[in-house]
Amino acid sequence: MTCDPVKKTLKDFDDFEIRVATIKGAEQHPKKDEFILLLDLGPVERDIQVIADLKKNYKLEELIGKQCVVILNVCSETVDNIESTALLLVTMHEEKPRLLQPDEKVLAGVKVYGVMDSMRTHMAKPGEE
Repeated sequence: MTCDPVKKTLKDFDDFEIRVATIKGAEQHPKKDEFILLLDLGPVERDIQVIADLKKNYKLEELIGKQCVVILNVCSETVDNIESTALLLVTMHEEKPRLLQPDEKVLAGVKVYGVMDSMRTHMAKPGEE
């Protein structure tokens, strides 16, 4: 079966480095109505910083310890001299951002996979497909 050229393939999805992170710190951005989040990516990765507009749905203190999903291999952005180094994935509910989260707590830094037919296909090491 051929794929519509406008659609992305599973290989395209694999190009994204999508991970689960745990929010270990949160503070108000000094110049914007946004939060600066410090995200833990587990013992083998350094912590990263993300700027996110989550004030409509979250208080700073309730974000600590929550897990979230981030795309790591995107170009960083600077928001009023503060760097945001990953893309935080959210959904919108009643025009308010909601964090995408695993349904159970998982280890910080684990990779997020897409499943269409077989986990073996998508979790295979290069050359094993």
